Amino acid sequence: MRSKEFVSTLSEPLLQNTLRNQRQPKQRMRYEPVVVYHLAEKTKARGVDLTQAEGPWRADARPLERPGRNSLDWIPIVTNERTEVMVDTAEHASDVAGLLNWCGINELEPVSDLTPPG
Repeated sequence: MRSKEFVSTLSEPLLQNTLRNQRQPKQRMRYEPVVVYHLAEKTKARGVDLTQAEGPWRADARPLERPGRNSLDWIPIVTNERTEVMVDTAEHASDVAGLLNWCGINELEPVSDLTPPG
């Protein structure tokens, strides 16, 4: 495993792509950031305790109005209170939040709430 910067360089664009796909899916297919999950596992295997990484990201869950996939009543998410990324398990939510914090990635949207000049 390489440095935080290396992990950040790989994980940030992958999660940005995941976020774009979740907001405007081109097809009815689920995209999971498997590479980011793998990076989190490798980082933990190096002895980094991702649960202790400080930063704006945290694991959470969004309640569903009716049972969803696998009869779950909620969807695991990673959030910084401005952006939410859906993931497949609560463990992955915790890992991804810790990885983002450990890497020092505060935002997944480089330019937010801007509109082009008219």
